[in-house]
Amino acid sequence: MRAASAWRGYRLFYTQFREHFHTTGAIAPSGAALARAITTPLALAPAGGLRVLEVGAGTGVFTRAILDQLGAGDGLEVYEINPAFRPFLEACRAEAEGRGIGCGLHFASIAELPAGAEFDFIVSGLPLNNFAPEQVEAWLGLLLGHLRPGGVLSYFEYLYIRDLKCAWIRDAGERARLRAVGEVVEAFLRQNPHQETRVGWNLPPAVAHHVRRAGPG
Repeated sequence: MRAASAWRGYRLFYTQFREHFHTTGAIAPSGAALARAITTPLALAPAGGLRVLEVGAGTGVFTRAILDQLGAGDGLEVYEINPAFRPFLEACRAEAEGRGIGCGLHFASIAELPAGAEFDFIVSGLPLNNFAPEQVEAWLGLLLGHLRPGGVLSYFEYLYIRDLKCAWIRDAGERARLRAVGEVVEAFLRQNPHQETRVGWNLPPAVAHHVRRAGPG
């Protein structure tokens, strides 16, 4: 059943990439290897009472990998701005609730996260390269602020994409935007303890970043 859903997801994802490039930043959903890499900190966490947030869930590739690491009594909040992905995420919610995992599904911007909400883990599929550098800076700061001390924010980027785009794109303003996004991301990583995992078996190859909020963990 998951295989059939994955094929439908690829077709829908490509359509959304063509029609809504600003919020759907790839031609295909992330692969299983990247899903495993981005949920590694969650897999290593002590069981019981975990609160997890996922943003930019798409067709639910990361959602299903997150659910594989959760059990009864844990909680997952999912934010996805594109309602076209609703059938896939509703299926994930049904699976979660059938296993006793609380699951909230929100078709809204992460700007609508409730003030004071805190999570042990946050997994982000937001396409950072698609946005203005000040938006990237604001969103990374927002997500880090919703972590409990010692919590981990995991997000990914495609390897070498910014450099390749800067080499190909003729628009000087667009090249400047991409370079500025890179500077924001690099500064964020310098300022916070983090680890990374490179994933060659993905389309395109990617790197998963795991950023820990300072505090007891």
